[in-house]
Amino acid sequence: MLQMIRVGGGLGVIAALTVLIFGGWSSAVIGWLLGAGAGLIACQGKRVSTLLGGALLGSRVGFTLGGWILVAALLEGFLLRRISGQPAVPLLQPWLAGLLGLGLAGLSGTVMGALQSLGQRIWATRGLLAIGLLLFPLVDRWAATKWTAAVIQMMIFIMLALGLNIVVGFAGLLDLGYAAFFAIGAYTTGFLSSSQLGIQGNFWLVIWASAAVAALFGVILGAPTLRLRGDYLAIVTLGFGEIIPVVFRNLTSIKIYEPISSLVATIANRPELALCLVGCVKPLNLTGGEAGINPIGRPYLPGIGEFQPTNDLPWYYLILVLLVLAYFIIGRLRDSRLGRAWTAIREDELAASAMGINLVKTKLLAFAMGATFSGFAGAFYAAYISAIFPSVFDFSVSVIILCMVILGGLGNMTGVILGGIIIMAADRLYLPQLAQVLKGILTTSVFPGVANPQLRDFLATSVDPIQMRLLLFGLTLVIMMIVRPEGLVPDAVHQAELHQVEAELLPQEVKSV
Repeated sequence: MLQMIRVGGGLGVIAALTVLIFGGWSSAVIGWLLGAGAGLIACQGKRVSTLLGGALLGSRVGFTLGGWILVAALLEGFLLRRISGQPAVPLLQPWLAGLLGLGLAGLSGTVMGALQSLGQRIWATRGLLAIGLLLFPLVDRWAATKWTAAVIQMMIFIMLALGLNIVVGFAGLLDLGYAAFFAIGAYTTGFLSSSQLGIQGNFWLVIWASAAVAALFGVILGAPTLRLRGDYLAIVTLGFGEIIPVVFRNLTSIKIYEPISSLVATIANRPELALCLVGCVKPLNLTGGEAGINPIGRPYLPGIGEFQPTNDLPWYYLILVLLVLAYFIIGRLRDSRLGRAWTAIREDELAASAMGINLVKTKLLAFAMGATFSGFAGAFYAAYISAIFPSVFDFSVSVIILCMVILGGLGNMTGVILGGIIIMAADRLYLPQLAQVLKGILTTSVFPGVANPQLRDFLATSVDPIQMRLLLFGLTLVIMMIVRPEGLVPDAVHQAELHQVEAELLPQEVKSV
């Protein structure tokens, strides 16, 4: 009973917040998604032997969650809309939305709970998850919640976090400049599939080229950092991450001369002797500077045609396929001989070397593999937004990706995905919508009672959660380091290391129990 209240209440707060700030039929979507999650969590750690037993466990937490959704839908429809200045809805709509959310939360919780009683519960859960992922954009379109675009960006960053997890989580190499590889992948796509250099390459080839170029730069970064550890390695990678956007911002006027003739011309003080190779008539604008490269070619598939920015469905399924492939490949790498070598280096570099592990090769492969998935993500991102700018790849991107890994759990792929969902949902979905709702409340209910214009301006600029997004992420990291340093879904080895001292301090009687 206590677990039911804890799971249903915890997810209920998230569901209620979602319904309050998004309104409409978001109650149905969030009820469906979180109801399944609640049913899964309710059966974790329990031996569910019968179909009915699992269904009862799932239905209890599902309907508890649905109760939160119903209350939130009524509050949003009858109170929040009025004080935030949103148009009124028919009286029945909040009731219908709330009851639909209640029903879907209970139903999905019941189904998920029942599946946990099956012998192959893992595969049954994965099957239901796959069905949910395939149906999500269709349900989102029906409910008019418009979450698909944000989910696409969420999956791009989850792929980045999975790639960074190879370097930081598996190999234990702190990388603070990971956004640089993201930028390299995106700009490679821009060079090979736009009018910037007059090359209009096919996206399905360009994406592999982008990943290969990013992997090459991963090796280039990794080579000088082989002797570095900890803070020193972090500083070098941070510098690399800062250099790359500056380079892309300034490669706007390039002239390249043949080196020998250029040396001769310099010695003889006769510039006309230098043999010009590139940018002879007009300096080459390689990266477009601050304006970036725009437009960039999009993927094309027979039967679908060229992917259009107004239709999110093909983009969603493409990034879903890329993410599933990335998860599968990284999982195989983790369980391979190379993955065990990464773990050995992370635990004790000297001991790993003594056991015959080639440190140079293993570290370089960690940087290269991590950068490869960043290159894939960068290529997709460039084609998706059809434009790239150096300001998109600043230091905050590296910090956000690192937050996902730390929040979810270093070295645990499921945890990294969970951390990515939480961080990106907050950044791309909840904070912008919350800012809009708060602005409506201020304009409709607060500002009419405030006569002082300076106080109005102060409130308008201060009550903006988007301005505080980095503060919130930093606060999340601080809280996580104090309360749960191993992350939400920790890797077993990391968890054992962090709690080793506590385990040693336990009384002998407790240990024996």
